[in-house]
Amino acid sequence: MTSNKDTTQPSETTPLISSSTSKPKKYGTSIVYRALVAGFMISLSFSITQVPIIYVFRLMTCEAYYTNHPLPPPGGDRCNNHQIEASTATAVSLLGVSTTFFGVINLFITGWTIKKLGIKSSLIIQVFWPAVRLAIQNVGVQTGGGMGILIIQCSQIINIIGGPAGYLLTLNSYITEVVEHEARTGVLGQLTGCTMFGTSLGYLIGGLLSDIFGIIAPFRVTLVLFLISCCYVFFFLPWIPPNEDMEKKASKKRTVLNFLGPLKMFAPQRWVLGDGRIQKEWGTLLLGSGVFFGVLATSYVPVLLQMYSTDVLGFGTTENGYLISLNSLIRGIFLTLAFPRIIKAGRTWLDRRNGKKSGTNTPRTPDSEATLTEPNQEIAVEAMESEEEPRETPKSADDDRETFHFDLMFTKYSLIADGLITGIATFVTEGWQMYAVAMLLPFASGTGSAAKGTILQMCSAAERSDALGAITLLEMIARLLTTSVFGLIFAAFANIGRTHFVFTCNAAVATLGFIILLFCKFPREGSKRYVEEHDPEPAPA
Repeated sequence: MTSNKDTTQPSETTPLISSSTSKPKKYGTSIVYRALVAGFMISLSFSITQVPIIYVFRLMTCEAYYTNHPLPPPGGDRCNNHQIEASTATAVSLLGVSTTFFGVINLFITGWTIKKLGIKSSLIIQVFWPAVRLAIQNVGVQTGGGMGILIIQCSQIINIIGGPAGYLLTLNSYITEVVEHEARTGVLGQLTGCTMFGTSLGYLIGGLLSDIFGIIAPFRVTLVLFLISCCYVFFFLPWIPPNEDMEKKASKKRTVLNFLGPLKMFAPQRWVLGDGRIQKEWGTLLLGSGVFFGVLATSYVPVLLQMYSTDVLGFGTTENGYLISLNSLIRGIFLTLAFPRIIKAGRTWLDRRNGKKSGTNTPRTPDSEATLTEPNQEIAVEAMESEEEPRETPKSADDDRETFHFDLMFTKYSLIADGLITGIATFVTEGWQMYAVAMLLPFASGTGSAAKGTILQMCSAAERSDALGAITLLEMIARLLTTSVFGLIFAAFANIGRTHFVFTCNAAVATLGFIILLFCKFPREGSKRYVEEHDPEPAPA
């Protein structure tokens, strides 16, 4: 614990060390809560139009259809037409594909802006430009017909500059900077929980606004919410200066390959073992592969629950609404309240089992010590270590050394638990059983948050945004594939009357991800990162 004794005597080295290693220490707990509130507000803004936009496309497709076709006899739903339904499905699918495609590009641009402009500036960009997109979509909804659909589809191009993928990456990066090393995994889970609360509430609000005030109301309200969120980020979140190493990387090579930096995180890394041998570590690649198959298996489950409940159990819109809202609510509560406590308790349990006092940590030399730094920097480190009561630097250095193995363990076993619960859904034959599955599935969540916390421990401080971007990119690609892959699987099993086997396929893919993660591990104890540019040492004079 830090005492009240003044330890700030001026020296030639103290400012250099403290300024580079103790930045997270100057942010209080309130900043974390402000960031969580920002996650809730922004996710709420993004989700309000998700349900109404499908209905809007149906209305505009119907309007466009009857510009070239005769009106049906009065008394029925004129939009209840197979051609209209097919055109609506095509338009919605195109919207989803374009959102994902532009979102992938947005991830690379966001990673660059984080390094060049700073995290807060990047977050403001990610919130402001969706407001511009919503303003254009308001015009499209008011225009209606085929032109309205075209306007909304074209507005998705703005997702390249700012969108849902970029804001999640930026908020995750912000959390990693304002939270201490040992708390990052838990707070990343809390952030995911807060965004799920916002998403769940947004779905509900969007439907209510459409029913009460008309179909354009959600789009107008969302525009206002985005502007409010932008102001909130500007006034209530402190500005974090760009990391010097990250900024140099962003300015060093202004090429297309510079934007693909996150993908390099999955390349095998060389580490120097305690006995001097150099060994390749495949941890990030195996972690990314396991997360990919995990997301591929689990991200389709909410859609699958609704489709299976509708086709087999006879659920209607109301029952499906309750089903998904219940699932999202429990998932948000679990990630926000239980997940951080499970991580903390699990680390303590693993410490006791391994006979360690704190942190189940694998001592690894931080990057500032792993590379052969100049003599004055080594003297500075020694000077700080010899102080009677150091301020913050030793704590930060210890944080860099700690590797929490329970985070990786949680990633593995939460994924297999998710697969087992999903597999149980194969035997569901009653409505209440489906509600039970929807309530159990959230307790196996947290795989993504634990994986983010794990990969942050496998990389250096300058690579944090790239590491988070790499995981986010894999998740987006997996979500894009799962819609098409499991959509086809669902259709194939539905044609032979064996729809329930889709849950078995989901469980099998999750199990594959678990098997891959079994081979994932941290570098050995006492190892340090191999830095190639420091290999050629000058000969002593």
